[in-house]
Amino acid sequence: MAREQLIYQILSISKSCRSITDIANRLYLSQPYVSKEIHQAEVKYHTKLLHRKPLPIKLTRAGEVILESLEKQLELQNQLLIDLAPFRDNSASYIKIATNQPWTTLYGDIIYKYLHKKFPSINFELTEVTTDLAEQKLLTREIDLFAGKNLNNDKIVSNKTFTNRFYFLIPATSSLYSKTNYMRILTKRDLTKFNNQNFVSLTDDSFFQKLVDHMLIDNNVNQGKVLKVDNHVVGTNAAAQGAGIFVTSYDFAEKWIGKKPFNLVEIPTTLLNFDIAVSYHYKASTLIKEIAKSLEALEEAYGKKLGII
Repeated sequence: MAREQLIYQILSISKSCRSITDIANRLYLSQPYVSKEIHQAEVKYHTKLLHRKPLPIKLTRAGEVILESLEKQLELQNQLLIDLAPFRDNSASYIKIATNQPWTTLYGDIIYKYLHKKFPSINFELTEVTTDLAEQKLLTREIDLFAGKNLNNDKIVSNKTFTNRFYFLIPATSSLYSKTNYMRILTKRDLTKFNNQNFVSLTDDSFFQKLVDHMLIDNNVNQGKVLKVDNHVVGTNAAAQGAGIFVTSYDFAEKWIGKKPFNLVEIPTTLLNFDIAVSYHYKASTLIKEIAKSLEALEEAYGKKLGII
């Protein structure tokens, strides 16, 4: 089943990728390996699964049929494990919760303590995934819950808790840095001044980075990406120490206030909208829905801490 799962991930993620290389980057695999897996699947199914040219790549009709079939197959397999859970040793059963990066790294202990207090007999597994992979894993029941970006899918219930606010962290090394205007709200006119500035960016597999890139491209801002990192904590730390401008949230930047000179310029939600939610499969059990409500309360408390709600 591991190979079918990989092919499912490749075909599913291809819908938001421009090339085979993009797929490989998003899955943290090599491009030759992904190409080999696609080729072997095409040999197995005796049909072409992807139109490789012209770019962007596109699923063939056969590829769409196989993707849909694999999703159902994986969902059935994981549903069987869910159905058997009441008959298994409790120590072997886990409620699997995924978050966007880097929430589990930063707040995993808080999430666990909060949930363990409410559900002391339940075991939990906490992981970090990209938004694209979270949607895939919810559809195939590989994970039970996702705390992160709001998902729009008919088979997934997403309960929004708050809209996150983001800021341009502008280090003192940037020509846009102001000694007197530490915190301010961005205007569209201000945005043009960011053209050709040095930026710290998240890696190409990040859904959030795609939102940032689209915002800047739509406003004719060219980024000089001098550094790519895999999560907001690393990006914020690098930016605060002068590497370049980075889009971050206040809680990640807070520890650097008073230690390093930088500005925080708030980005209006009309330019960058990122709704936070707790999501689960529409067939989820009553227990999963109860845990989801607890996660929603935790997210709402986090939003209040940031002064967002």
